[in-house]
Amino acid sequence: MPLYTITTQDGVLGSEAKTKFASELTTLHSDYAGVPKNWVHIVFQDYAPGSGFTAGEPAATAALTLLMRAGRAPEYKRELIQRLWKLFQTATGAPDDQIVIGIQDVPASQAMEMGQVMPDVANE
Repeated sequence: MPLYTITTQDGVLGSEAKTKFASELTTLHSDYAGVPKNWVHIVFQDYAPGSGFTAGEPAATAALTLLMRAGRAPEYKRELIQRLWKLFQTATGAPDDQIVIGIQDVPASQAMEMGQVMPDVANE
């Protein structure tokens, strides 16, 4: 179920860098969450130079959004987001003021994968 959307300016992550980052991100999430690697999905979105802004000024803003099933403790998500920050910053080389990371929770009953409604986190 975890769906990562990675948004960066064109050229920040080339094809090889995306492949490497996707592999590292998949391993991180699989190991940390204890879920199979085939549950981790990643989509890269690139935008044209001049289309990203930070503080109202053009910038190569880098964003990572994680959509995952609700039910994880705040401490779990806090640790996960810190690990994601380090991995994302290493991959993009972006400074702190140009990185945004967010986690969105969705009730398991509102998510499907492999043709099945996802189980609650507590029932795994």
